[in-house]
Amino acid sequence: MTLRVNPANRPARPHQRAGLSLLEVLVALAIFLMSLAAIAGLVDFGAERAQAAAMTTLGTRLAQSKLAEIEAGLTPPGSAESGSFEDEPDWTYTLEPGAALAANTYPVTVTVRREMGGRKYEVALTQVVFDPAFQGNAAAVVKPTATTATATTATTGSK
Repeated sequence: MTLRVNPANRPARPHQRAGLSLLEVLVALAIFLMSLAAIAGLVDFGAERAQAAAMTTLGTRLAQSKLAEIEAGLTPPGSAESGSFEDEPDWTYTLEPGAALAANTYPVTVTVRREMGGRKYEVALTQVVFDPAFQGNAAAVVKPTATTATATTATTGSK
């Protein structure tokens, strides 16, 4: 007696295994690592740009403070000067006055510099400044006397 097996009743052999092959895992891992390296490079670039922005902001603030000193009369606008700041000793500045444009007005360029971590940061601001020696001040104003204050009278239109 021969036993015949009906092909429809036979269990199907799986042709593929459920899961991933080693090659697929290695390709996925390589893609992940390349993406991670690219993201790390972008993070470094972003950190450098943030530091450059902070240094530019600080340099601009220091240059504006030096220009404010000139406007206030603490430093003459027509003289060249260089030095460092008391609050920020790593920053240096250079004042370069230009020729007077009009009576008592001078273009002044303030250049602020700093080197940090092998990078050079530099900010230059130019502003036309009126010489504060010719502006006068509130202490020099002549105060009115009692006789000059009562000399003016107001009149009304009725009698």
